[in-house]
Amino acid sequence: IILIRKAKIADLDQVIHLLYDDGLGRDRESISNKYKQKYLSVFSELLESKYFDIFVMEINNEIIGFYQIMYLPHISFKGSKRGQVESVRIRSDSRRSGLGTKLMKHAIEVAGDNGCSILQLTSNKKRKEIGKFYKNLGFSPTHDGYKFYF
Repeated sequence: IILIRKAKIADLDQVIHLLYDDGLGRDRESISNKYKQKYLSVFSELLESKYFDIFVMEINNEIIGFYQIMYLPHISFKGSKRGQVESVRIRSDSRRSGLGTKLMKHAIEVAGDNGCSILQLTSNKKRKEIGKFYKNLGFSPTHDGYKFYF
C-alpha cells in the first residue's frame, strides 16, 4: 500500500538520506551528524509554517519519496498564491516505476487545494532526462531560472 502523508520530525533521517541518494545530492548534502542540528532546525521550521509542507511517500512503513511545497502569496495573477515544489525525490532503487508521477500528481492536487493558481518548480540542468517527465505531467518550460549562491 502506497501512502502519501505530511512529514513528521521522526522522518528527518530518511528524508536526508533521500536527498543524499543521487549524484547531485552527494555533492551538496551530508548524512554526517555534523549537520543534523541544521537539518533539524529547518525541518522543524518548515513543518510549523503555514506557508510550507513536506510530504513523504511510504510503502510498507518505509519512506521511499518526498517533496517540499511552498504556498507563496503573490500580488500578480490577481493576488493568488503560487505553489513552488522543491526537492522531489524517489529513492534510487524505486525510480522508473511510476512512483514519481504519483508523487507529483499529489503535489499538483495539494497546490490546487491550497488556492494556488500556478505550480512551479526548478530542475537542475544536469538532470537532462527529467524534462520529459515534467512535460508529461503538464508542466511547461516557460522561464529560464537564475540562482545566486553565497
